[in-house]
Amino acid sequence: MHKPKKEIKNRDAKKLFEILIRELEIDDNLSDRTIMIADNMALLEQLKQEHIKDIKDRGVVELFVNGSQQMYRQNKSVDAVIKIIEHQRKLQAELKLTPASDRKVSGIVDQEGNAGDDFDRF
Repeated sequence: MHKPKKEIKNRDAKKLFEILIRELEIDDNLSDRTIMIADNMALLEQLKQEHIKDIKDRGVVELFVNGSQQMYRQNKSVDAVIKIIEHQRKLQAELKLTPASDRKVSGIVDQEGNAGDDFDRF
């Protein structure tokens, strides 16, 4: 049984790690390299959850006061969450666990790359 790194304490991050390991086992794609990527995805999930908590606490925009100037600016956690999601998606694609790389989807296309319906053969 594989366990996430000890730094991973967030429940959602641990759950993501377990899901990834289970999917990698199903695909017979479990190796030191894929376990390392799963750990990285779980660490990113932990960071994402911390940023989401910050957004819930402080909001999407925050009041910024600089001397006599007052203005609203975007909470930097919003951009961080977006970047983390993009990075997680890249790692997920590297593990071949995206919907486009799904076993069921890839099974539709034959070895020559031709789709199996009449329209594409036309």
